Amino acid sequence: MADYIQIVEYESDDIDAVIETANSVPVPDDVPKPTSVIVVRDRDRPGTYATILRFNSYEDAMRHSESDATHERVARLGQLMKGDTRFYNLDVLDERNA
Repeated sequence: MADYIQIVEYESDDIDAVIETANSVPVPDDVPKPTSVIVVRDRDRPGTYATILRFNSYEDAMRHSESDATHERVARLGQLMKGDTRFYNLDVLDERNA
């Protein structure tokens, strides 16, 4: 199956606390883990960030999202975020290394 990327866009006044909190809840061994996680800042919108999670497949991402650990992480993170959280669910169709 093709790779799958989920982007979570959010606003926060304390990105360091967001990163620390996100990393504080371990993913159980029986739950698919992202193959990479990148946290980025929007230079044009202060206080706006995104977390980019890459998975081997959509199915792995959904199993990860449905896990108790993810629900716990989201509950903790919700206290550090402002406004609406936006999700982008993306199938990778083509990728090239420069």
